[in-house]
Amino acid sequence: DVSSPARARTQPGSRLAKPPRPRVGIRYVRPNPRPRHRSERGALDRPSFPTNRRRKVTNPPDPPPMGKKGFVDKHNASGAEKPQKRVDIIEKLGGYDNLVSQGAEGRVFAVKFCGRDTIVKQRFKKTYRHPTLDAKLTRSRLGMEARSMMRARKLGVVTPTLYYVDQQQSAIYMEKVPGKSLKELIREDSMSEKDMEDIGAQVGKAVAKMHDGGLIHGDLTTSNILVRDDDERTVVIIDFGLASNSIIAEDKGVDLYVLERAITVTHSSQALFEHVMTAYRRASGQWSSSFNKFAEVRMRGRKRSMIG
Repeated sequence: DVSSPARARTQPGSRLAKPPRPRVGIRYVRPNPRPRHRSERGALDRPSFPTNRRRKVTNPPDPPPMGKKGFVDKHNASGAEKPQKRVDIIEKLGGYDNLVSQGAEGRVFAVKFCGRDTIVKQRFKKTYRHPTLDAKLTRSRLGMEARSMMRARKLGVVTPTLYYVDQQQSAIYMEKVPGKSLKELIREDSMSEKDMEDIGAQVGKAVAKMHDGGLIHGDLTTSNILVRDDDERTVVIIDFGLASNSIIAEDKGVDLYVLERAITVTHSSQALFEHVMTAYRRASGQWSSSFNKFAEVRMRGRKRSMIG
């Protein structure tokens, strides 16, 4: 019976007939299949973009350099450039023959730099430290010293003129101040009462300007205070190797205590320190807190010296 639904599904032209099921298991074949082996591929089959599968073509190494007579240079057989030797500027200027002084942190030389009398301060290498750490710390202290010197100059303190900073040799080139240190003047005992008052006033004003500006010298001794050989007897502050930035009254008090211990080595120089403190009080806007901490530090120092 053609009219039955079951038979109508089997008829090809019937609207109830189901579409034919796709054949499973037959592989689709491209019209022009790509060759399997890369050696059989043509130029058109290769990709036009670079892939990671390609082998990198490297240039052959250069032949080793030859010496004067055609032999291989054993010292530079790899063909690399020889490292250039660093130029020692201090040696070129003859500084090692003109040693001025030597301390625990470095040496001081006197040279001629650009036609000017120059002082070169070179820091030592610490052999007990790792070379990388030592180079980093030395570079940091060298930069801090140069910046502190320039900052003190901006605050109105007379300092030597900075010429050059050599990071490789760990050296600072600065102006050579003609004159004597305050330590030499105190030892000679050649200052009059007027000279003591004038020099003490200059020292007190200079220290007050540094402290009010947040700069701590760290080593205020009579060896680091120079007096020029001029009519005005100008006071010059040097050696900012231990300088730091601080606004704490304790640090200012320690600075004043170090200065007191350095000046009052003799009975005649006690008047000089009184002139220093008088000028400091007049020039500083924070003298009260500094003086209070200075008194505390002085008491601690006396107790320590008594106990031992």
